[in-house]
Amino acid sequence: MQFLTIITVVPGLSATERELSASLSYFPLVGLILGGLIAGLNWAASDFWPSLLTAISVVIFLAFLTRGLHLDGLADTADAIGSGASKETALVIMRDSCSGALGVLALVSVLLLKIGAAASLSESDAWQVFILVPCLSRWSLNCLAASCGYARPEGGLGAAFCGSAARGHLIISGLTAISASWFLAGPWGIALFLAATIAGPIAGLWSKARFGGVTGDILGAHLETVETLLFMAGAGMYRWIQ
Repeated sequence: MQFLTIITVVPGLSATERELSASLSYFPLVGLILGGLIAGLNWAASDFWPSLLTAISVVIFLAFLTRGLHLDGLADTADAIGSGASKETALVIMRDSCSGALGVLALVSVLLLKIGAAASLSESDAWQVFILVPCLSRWSLNCLAASCGYARPEGGLGAAFCGSAARGHLIISGLTAISASWFLAGPWGIALFLAATIAGPIAGLWSKARFGGVTGDILGAHLETVETLLFMAGAGMYRWIQ
């Protein structure tokens, strides 16, 4: 909870690499908590504001709750991909704290798509999707982390979450994700679960070919991308049902 969100559970908390790796088991559970919070905001705000203003509030609230951690990774990864540079140079670009034009474009695109999807979900009263999507996007991050090693030989914070260290924690996180999918959205939820599951290894293959593995920024970019696509899929699903 403390690593993935702005919520402080224990002030000054520190963790070993082994403990960070073990925390992967609970990433989808933290996602469910985040989903419950934004679903609650949507429920409270929809009686007072139009759907667009409600959706903007929901997306900003979710970004605030996560400290923009994954959005930062998205911007850095977009800059690295767009550079067209070699693997080594792209990894250096990814570490640069400044965002270029492509990074800003990626951020704006993801936020606008999330707002549009959230507005549609708010109009459809699809509270289940608000709860489920943050869970499944973090499950997909686990699938990516388990399918690919860390890209930087010198290591880094993301190394604790990658490769064989992550695979042993897929059981608990997977059971959380698939149970939430079924109980919240039935067969449609399982379809979203399968999409999130498949997205992880596919992104892993691409990351290995382009960067030699994954980094913390790539994991964050994957989470944001999958989260956006799942919100869009959920919005389309409920629109089709109605």
